Amino acid sequence: MNLIKEKIVSDTIDGLIEIKLDTFEDYRGEIWTVFSEEFCDHKFVADKITISEKGVLRGYHGDPYTAKLISCLHGSFQFSVVDLRKDSKTYGNVENFIMTDKEPSVILVPAGCINAHQCLTEKCVFYYKWSEHYKGLEHQITVSWDDPDIGTIWQINPPILSERDKNGEPLGNICL
Repeated sequence: MNLIKEKIVSDTIDGLIEIKLDTFEDYRGEIWTVFSEEFCDHKFVADKITISEKGVLRGYHGDPYTAKLISCLHGSFQFSVVDLRKDSKTYGNVENFIMTDKEPSVILVPAGCINAHQCLTEKCVFYYKWSEHYKGLEHQITVSWDDPDIGTIWQINPPILSERDKNGEPLGNICL
């Protein structure tokens, strides 16, 4: 079994990489690798998991220093990334994915990009690695989930939102 089935470098957001994972399946179930040094050269310091019910939308959140490696361990979710790096040639660009445990992949989100995800199944498990330790809300931005400048069309409307996400800021000219 290879670890990587296919590595797709984004043309839309500089530094964004989707890695489709190779899997092995037999009568006992399946196995796939969520992280290997072969995926990228980032050092990760924390692993996090969110478990969400259908319709829950989390984000857009981000900061200027944390890269993330995202995977779907259970169910499926819509995943959206926006480049907010002020010196990036892809500043303001958006890329959307459907991530599922049926077609395992990981997505490397560069530092300075914000991301959001919405659970599309009865339950989904969102797994991510962080390149920096969490520094608190005061060191992150929250952009409105329905900002027209981003233009993501979420599959389940209205979404279930936290107070933080209900009060996200407009994108405007935010740079990280």
